[in-house]
Amino acid sequence: MIADIFKTATQMSGDINTVSYQMVTNDFATALKSLPFCSTSDRYAAIIERLTIQLKQATPNGLLLENKPFLLAIVDNLYRIIPIFDKKLSDVNDSSRQTNLFLETLANACQGLCLFNLFFAIKDSYRLDIIFHNYIPLLKQSYFTHDSKYDHLLNCLLPIITSSSPLVAITENDLAPNMFSYLLDFVKINLKYEERAKLINNILHLVKVSSILPKLTPMVINSDWPNACIQWMKRIGRRPLYTTDFLINLILQKLARNAAAVDVLNQLNCDKALTESNEQMKKDHNEEEYSSIYFVQCIIHALLIEAKEIKQKSIISDERMCHVLEQMISFLISTAQNGSIFYKGCHISEILCVLCKLFINDDILKKCLNDNHGLLDCLSQLLIQYAAMSSDSTRIYQMLTDETLLGLVNLLWSISFHESYHENLKSNVNLMQTLSNIATSSSLYTSRHFRAIPRDVSSLKQAAEGILWNLRRSHLTVPKEKLEEKSHIMISYSHCDSTFCRELVDNLSHRIPVWVDYKQKHLGTVHSDDLWEEIAGAMETATTIVVIVSKDYYDSKSCRQELSYACDTLKKRIVPIYAPNQKYKASGWLGIRIAGQKYVHFGRNAFTDALNELMSILTLEQNFIAAEKSSDTVLPTETKVDEKRLKTWTTKDIRQWFLDNHIQNDLTTLLSDQFHTGTALIIYARHLKQFYHREYAQVSTNYYNKFNGKRLQTLDYITFVDALWRLREEYDPESKTEDISDRCNSNSVVRVINSGSKETIFL
Repeated sequence: MIADIFKTATQMSGDINTVSYQMVTNDFATALKSLPFCSTSDRYAAIIERLTIQLKQATPNGLLLENKPFLLAIVDNLYRIIPIFDKKLSDVNDSSRQTNLFLETLANACQGLCLFNLFFAIKDSYRLDIIFHNYIPLLKQSYFTHDSKYDHLLNCLLPIITSSSPLVAITENDLAPNMFSYLLDFVKINLKYEERAKLINNILHLVKVSSILPKLTPMVINSDWPNACIQWMKRIGRRPLYTTDFLINLILQKLARNAAAVDVLNQLNCDKALTESNEQMKKDHNEEEYSSIYFVQCIIHALLIEAKEIKQKSIISDERMCHVLEQMISFLISTAQNGSIFYKGCHISEILCVLCKLFINDDILKKCLNDNHGLLDCLSQLLIQYAAMSSDSTRIYQMLTDETLLGLVNLLWSISFHESYHENLKSNVNLMQTLSNIATSSSLYTSRHFRAIPRDVSSLKQAAEGILWNLRRSHLTVPKEKLEEKSHIMISYSHCDSTFCRELVDNLSHRIPVWVDYKQKHLGTVHSDDLWEEIAGAMETATTIVVIVSKDYYDSKSCRQELSYACDTLKKRIVPIYAPNQKYKASGWLGIRIAGQKYVHFGRNAFTDALNELMSILTLEQNFIAAEKSSDTVLPTETKVDEKRLKTWTTKDIRQWFLDNHIQNDLTTLLSDQFHTGTALIIYARHLKQFYHREYAQVSTNYYNKFNGKRLQTLDYITFVDALWRLREEYDPESKTEDISDRCNSNSVVRVINSGSKETIFL
């Protein structure tokens, strides 16, 4: 009974408080709207004083963080009164002082997360659009004066504009053409004055948000903000106050997400400026402040560094890269647990964007996953959560949500290229269902507009399909009869190399059947809704895959998927070719798959000569295939192969040779499919005689990459080498005339000394 009475009293008290809050809010809004109609200065003074008192009573803690209805009443009505405040502030008198007191109280009450939380809670995007367009015309250049008479007014206007701008579609036509220029001029003059720090920071907040929006980023760049921020970074002497310094770094970080801005920042040596500013920042800011700034600088560094450098770098040797990786991974794991979306000024989508870029280096990817065993599960969990959020049509922060989803799917696509993680992914039923939904209905999960997206991030549908295909091909078996339908070669290329590809296809098509994706589209022979299925089918029925090797091919996840399927699943013959003026040298996953293959470089000979060289290779491949078809006999175990058949060994014969000589299983997996005839083994044995050190190092590296960091045992490699040289002595007459020193070299013992992450090889 007592409990019921108490419960009823509590409910009544809550109702009374709600009514009371509503009455105060209505009274405040009515008084605010009455200001334009004050007939006398005394009447105005009485109302503005009353408003100031009510505002202070509504914000006992100084902020309107919890009282959203009260704050919304202010936002809905303040813009109407700005012209009145403008007139009152133009003269220094009692009215201007009272107005400034009210505006100062209001500016203090609306700072921080108040407006952000308010606008986030509003579900009506049309209403947010009205709010932004009510306030942006009120921002006048004349308010940015040498004295501070308009500072409090600006400190009310700027946060409303800044907090609403990411939620509406803004174009450069909505802003004054010179807005970013006069804002920059004002900051340059007043940055040294601490008493104007709040206004400076509000300006920097606006520039920071504008730097994220693709339509406004060119205006920020053209107004010289990148150069100004870098010059402030390089300034000699004491740094600005922490918040100001942090915002300057955040502006550079937001700009670094935009491809055009990256070019500008690199031209201005932004990365060097970050390094040079580091020591002074460490002196002028406390440990926590410096840690936040340093994290943002690490993000900038990762965004500015070129992809080829990321691929070539050892993660252990790059202190900044290690630092940013550790913090990002830690944040993502905590996000999966507590739902946090911001870390030191960066949204989760921005952190995922950086990881997408870093994960093009397979060593970095494996290190992150192997050092943080829960990371893959966290990424899967976040993907499921954000897919559910992204399909909600009422969401306001749809761009941020969709960018987060896009980053997660691309990260998982990079991971799916490594078979050691397949079981973890496939065992997650909810994840597989989510990926299937995205692949088939990606439009439900994507807003019309994205903010700045890096060049190496693929579309949502493409990435989801890529993951599913990689997981599928790990256990895919292609019917033998389909493989025997071979009738053409296939061209695998990056669309950045399409001009050379078309020229090549035009010349090859007169001599040999060629399958290439754009040709099928043009002829209308693509039958499935998914072009990837057509590409996979073409690879399955092709005699040979001709790969146009380039940096863009290496960078493309789609190209990697094609070649992985051709090499790893179908065991196809690969002929690498290089376009004219192509200086790229294959490395990483691409280098592993084309290692040892005879290639043609169209930049080293006349086009016709290079084409004839390619045709001779393709013709030879066709002869090998004919030989394979003519003999399907499997060699019995422990039986030597007849010398006459050495030239027509099939892949089955070669694998049997590996088994007969007891070569270690992983080494057999790595090497056996690289040889297509017995004579190729003989040629490799000759090559190995001359370049033993280099080949051992290359095979060790490929072994390490193929088997996720597993080390090649020296004795296992010696077993393979010994078998090769015995094969050569038995079937290659030239081996009998070899130099004695070569024979000594063949019997040398290899000694490997581990030194950190490197290996030193001695004979």
